[in-house]
Amino acid sequence: MPRFLLMSASGACLSMAELPPPGRIAIFEAVGQGPAARNRPGDVKAIQESLNQVTVLGQRGGPMPFLAVDGLVGPKTRAAILKFQQVQVPSIHADGLVEPGRQTLARLNEVTAPASEFDLNAKLAAALPLVRAALAAAVLNVTAVITGGPAATGPAAVATDRLNRHFRIDTLDASAASTGRVNLFGTYSEMAIVVDQPELFNFLGAVSAFDLDSNTNNVALATVQGVFQPAVEDGKPNRARQIHLGERFFAPDVTAEFASFILLHELGHFVSRRDGEVIDDFGRGWFDDAFIRPLPAAKRLLNADCYASFAHECRTGSAAKPGFVKTAPGGLGGSR
Repeated sequence: MPRFLLMSASGACLSMAELPPPGRIAIFEAVGQGPAARNRPGDVKAIQESLNQVTVLGQRGGPMPFLAVDGLVGPKTRAAILKFQQVQVPSIHADGLVEPGRQTLARLNEVTAPASEFDLNAKLAAALPLVRAALAAAVLNVTAVITGGPAATGPAAVATDRLNRHFRIDTLDASAASTGRVNLFGTYSEMAIVVDQPELFNFLGAVSAFDLDSNTNNVALATVQGVFQPAVEDGKPNRARQIHLGERFFAPDVTAEFASFILLHELGHFVSRRDGEVIDDFGRGWFDDAFIRPLPAAKRLLNADCYASFAHECRTGSAAKPGFVKTAPGGLGGSR
């Protein structure tokens, strides 16, 4: 077996039996210690290689000396997993376990196999059709109530129920309710234009409205009313004019459904309202979650997760909370 000497990012020459393969890490079952660990040899090798790569890249929390990439979980591999968790994933309880779709594996990918433009295109290809369908369904629902008025039966009745659930329209007087519905129609319509007719906003296709930003600590980041910002500022591309997707957006647990919900949320910020009001984050979660339930209609009509949840229900036809939606406070305290 060839032996390699690598110049790591720390400046030291390190000896390795074999080079770790490029690409993002994927495992089928949990690796590490405890009853949940299945320790399939192929999965163990993938984790051992990626932990070694942490050291090669000069990142904190990697093993030294290198782990033997043998597919066996011994005390050195268990200790290396614990060390990586303690240093790189301090927000979780270090348990020595790497699981598919969980934070330790996501952080390993962030450190050793950062997302590429290919990953961005693949993720958007899966999520944008769901976004388009959700926005079209939201516009249809709002239109049914605007044109037919609240009704006891039929599409307008279903749409009215959904508007009341997510935006508490029924708590407003007739004038404010009418204005609220018109504002919703305008915002959802412009969100749809960004992904359906991006050329009207001078985007070179829907994908160009999104940017891969490895420096973003959150899942995603958008400038309020960014879609109306100039394309160029001070002779440089204006970053406020794109929705920035961070490394966590590419974590294995961010499915196409979850990704579409995130994009709906960020599009709400990005477009906001025609009357100049900003769509903010007053609370995260589903309509009956702890941090959404107390919000009055005025705040729900300016809350990004309310826009995402209403559109999601309109597309799926279900008021049941999806598993990926978590409740959290508004502002930075609720950042994904």
